[in-house]
Amino acid sequence: MIADDYDIVLIGSGFGAAVMAARLSEGLADRGKAPRILVLEKGNDHTGRFDPESDGPDLNAQGNRFRHTLAPEYLADVGQVYTDATGAFREGVSSMNVITGTGMGGGSNAYLGVSLRTATEVFDLQRDGRPLWPRGTSRQALNPYYAQAETRLNVNRQAWTDATAPHHQLTAKRDLVFADACRTIGATAAPLKLANANDANDGWWAQGQRHQGRQNLTENYLADALAAGVEFRANNEVETVVPDGDRYVVRGLDRRGDDPEIFEFSATLVIVAAGTVASAGILLRSEDAFSGQRALDQGREVRNVPVLGRNMSGNGDYGVTGIVGPDLERVIDGHKGKPMSSFCPSFWPSDQFILIPFYAAPLYLSQGQPSTLLRPFQPDAVGRGSTTTAVVDGRPERDWGLAYKQRLQQFSSRMLTMGCLALDESEGEVLLGPGGASFEVRWQDTHPQTEARWSTAVDTMRRIYEALGGEMYLDSYRKDGTVSTAHPLGSVRMSDDPEYGIVDELGESWTNRNLFVVDGSIVPSALGVNPTLTIAAVAERIADRLLRGSGTEALVDRLGL
Repeated sequence: MIADDYDIVLIGSGFGAAVMAARLSEGLADRGKAPRILVLEKGNDHTGRFDPESDGPDLNAQGNRFRHTLAPEYLADVGQVYTDATGAFREGVSSMNVITGTGMGGGSNAYLGVSLRTATEVFDLQRDGRPLWPRGTSRQALNPYYAQAETRLNVNRQAWTDATAPHHQLTAKRDLVFADACRTIGATAAPLKLANANDANDGWWAQGQRHQGRQNLTENYLADALAAGVEFRANNEVETVVPDGDRYVVRGLDRRGDDPEIFEFSATLVIVAAGTVASAGILLRSEDAFSGQRALDQGREVRNVPVLGRNMSGNGDYGVTGIVGPDLERVIDGHKGKPMSSFCPSFWPSDQFILIPFYAAPLYLSQGQPSTLLRPFQPDAVGRGSTTTAVVDGRPERDWGLAYKQRLQQFSSRMLTMGCLALDESEGEVLLGPGGASFEVRWQDTHPQTEARWSTAVDTMRRIYEALGGEMYLDSYRKDGTVSTAHPLGSVRMSDDPEYGIVDELGESWTNRNLFVVDGSIVPSALGVNPTLTIAAVAERIADRLLRGSGTEALVDRLGL
């Protein structure tokens, strides 16, 4: 048993945790305070700098442990897939898959650097006549914190072509093809803003980029926290957080040595920031320890309508893959350059979705993430489970054999993958697996409004492929009913009302002083853009207000410093 006392313990090291660790440690140091702050990460330290006691492969020439490989055992070290073990929509098939990053840096190990601010109108969304977002959290309120995050993450706008621009600021060839197709259907494409200063343009972002450029959190916020004296433990998976008077006990398993060892840390203030799925899961697993007036879920207590683990958004993610025609003049070279660097915002005003072309490795596609490489029986079908695999020579088209091999051979030259991000209705759910040992996700029913947005987006993407003389392949939603996302949000919603959210606008539990949640799980709706910048901006705002004591008890008073 490892026992120790800390002022602050943070669970996780992704965008919420990294910002909080850096800003709180620096802010307290500026005030002449030196609290003990600990960050617990269940995955590995891919840099070897944050936890020297964490074992791992030898560092490569770039000074990290990332590799350019699709080997499953390696991918499991930088990412994790949460899924539905029961098949809520169709027996034997997952209703939802959530892809997350893992290891020191959390989601930044697998994200593609897209850094867009959320549209103003998203913060005005309502459900059943109630605002989804706390009234004090708006685009205007977040703008200065967006700016801070953009600066620290080295965000810059890409360019189509510019002889004076550095290589890392130029879009990829696939983006020029995508822009041509958008013009053909009467839409417009634009370069994205990416956190990729001095990027080596070697791709592999989703697998952990070994070369410099993509702004992994270990290169900015976490590095700042380390310099400010924050302690880090990798391969330390938290199982529960339980109250102990006016303090908390964080328990879990330390897997750094040959024999796993139980740890137990006491803290004055705990920040749960393990990601949308894991944060909800840890709190669900800990829920029985919070009883009476300290019950975490006041929705369940007062209205008999659970809030914890519910209302999870997939951020409207919907991915498809297809091919362009053989006569297309432009070469795609989809495997080269940045995985994402342009988007189409034309359909946001009318249908609340954007389109982004991106590179996805053939291995992911052949496994059904985010789509198959098979042709649909009904190319223009939309809706969950709406069509099946096309029939070729009297039998369903196969994802193996000579024809499939030839299709894979064309992946670099003719394949084009794209997807939408939309305003879904937060139909997802986080659950505990058998015995509470694991976390699962489920998407039982799709709301008609989400279905309408996806149907319009899928039809639009099909038109783009046809404008390029090609065709769109069958995706996992139309085939199996599986919702796949890399951008989960919600599940521990912030709200102005404790009956409709687990935490307030500063991420603090309504019923437990000094218990915070600060990550994507508190974002109360879909964002319609890649969420990392918004998560970071929300965390910047929370840290700033805690340090200043703006509208809340100041951090120094909370810690008794």
